Amino acid sequence: MRRGLLLAFGVACAAFASAPAVRAADAKVECLAAADQGQSLRDDGKYRKAREAFATCARDACPKVVARSCSQWLRETDDATPTLVLGAKDAAGSDVASAHVTLDGEPFTDALDGKPLPVDPGEHVLAFTRPGCDPVETRVVVRAAEKNRAVTVTLAVTQTAPATPEPSPEPAGSPLLTPRNVTAGALVVVGLAAVAGGAYFLAQSGSQSNTASGLRTGLASDQCTLTPGSSTCTQLKSAVDAQHTDSALGVTLLAGGGALFAGGIVAWLVWPKAGDAEHTGVRWIAPGVGTAGATIAVGGAF
Repeated sequence: MRRGLLLAFGVACAAFASAPAVRAADAKVECLAAADQGQSLRDDGKYRKAREAFATCARDACPKVVARSCSQWLRETDDATPTLVLGAKDAAGSDVASAHVTLDGEPFTDALDGKPLPVDPGEHVLAFTRPGCDPVETRVVVRAAEKNRAVTVTLAVTQTAPATPEPSPEPAGSPLLTPRNVTAGALVVVGLAAVAGGAYFLAQSGSQSNTASGLRTGLASDQCTLTPGSSTCTQLKSAVDAQHTDSALGVTLLAGGGALFAGGIVAWLVWPKAGDAEHTGVRWIAPGVGTAGATIAVGGAF
């Protein structure tokens, strides 16, 4: 029983005595790995991560030769690491104390306090954002050992464009036979019918003109003056009168039909739509035909 206790005590003492040696071996491996990683990162231009690795292997817990080399590399990396001093101004030119800044899409800083910030050499994209302001993005190419390079942007207040009112649509499922559609449709239909009638009478006028020309061919120039009551002269007079009447009717109907058709289009366009609060005035449309030609008048409040 006593021998068993002594043996267990001896094993525990041996394990306790070997623990520092194990920890020292692990620290040595960590230091050597950090030194190797730091050199690779430095050679790739990733100075900020290289500095972290050199700081790890420069500790007193590392072998002296490794710590001495890492301390020297750490100083050299600090000297070669460029720094930026970020700033921002508002539209009035006053300094802005804070803004969210990202570097190549990664969070970089929220404080614009004038302190230098380390970056890796090379091209970078800085994005500044602040509530109520338009975001600003700028590109910089930073050189190794370039210190305290100032990068300042202007953060303007976001301008909100006034909303453009859209015309009120016709209510869903609105009936087809609304006053607007009936009035406009009636004017268009009547106008087209008048135009068709005008074309017909002008064609008739042309036919009567041809008839009159045929009758004149067989007459002497003064025959209807000397014998106006002759059958041929009577037919000629009737043809000429019919030609003039049909021509006048055709022109009048064409002009009036055109005015009515145009009135229908205008009525459909300017008629107040349902739910249009601003169109409360009275409107009227008056197409007409006179001796001077066809006319269309539109009046009311718009």
